[in-house]
Amino acid sequence: MARSFSKIVAFAFVLTFVFGMACTSQAQDGAKDVNKPLTQKGSAAMLFELAGIGTFGFSGPAVGPFGSAVGMKYFISDDMALFILAGLNTKSGDTTQPSTVSAKPSMTTFGIGAGIQAHFRPLYSTSPYVGGEVSFGSSSRDNGGSGAADEKSTTSVFGVAAIAGFDWFFTPGLCLGGELSLGFSSTSASTTGPSESGSSVTTDMQSATTIALATGGSVHLDVYF
Repeated sequence: MARSFSKIVAFAFVLTFVFGMACTSQAQDGAKDVNKPLTQKGSAAMLFELAGIGTFGFSGPAVGPFGSAVGMKYFISDDMALFILAGLNTKSGDTTQPSTVSAKPSMTTFGIGAGIQAHFRPLYSTSPYVGGEVSFGSSSRDNGGSGAADEKSTTSVFGVAAIAGFDWFFTPGLCLGGELSLGFSSTSASTTGPSESGSSVTTDMQSATTIALATGGSVHLDVYF
């Protein structure tokens, strides 16, 4: 609970900061000097999700300077864009259990999503939008043990969500933005480990279905070309 609250507070802070900077920019810039949003047909951009793999329902360490989710956005008509995102995280290391048994645990998470954005009339250098997204994420973990200590688990998440956000063009061709989502997600999981007889047994966990406002939201950087 405390972790979810801290994520909400952190995202709200970033969202408020970015939007506040956008409003400040609007107040300072003249009508002729403002950085107008690029929402015309044929506009394209590389997307960098600063929330990383959390966009797909998994938490984990970010990979690279912009996080672990990257993609592209293309305007199929004025103010209407399609986008696709993909994220990947891998983590491995050596640990020594209390029984002095050496283990090499590993974790891999992957996600992919696609959706549409409908942009409204820009407010100076800020372009608000609404849209929708479908996503799929998969996570696999191996505790790196052997024999009776060997255990593997897999988790998958499928989601459909309505999204709302904004892009703030702080300079020509570059924009920062924030986004929240309200949607449906379905999570399934299974574990594989040795049985009493020594054979490998897979156990399916109870599936979970959630309809909720995203707790973390996302912050993104778009680079137009």
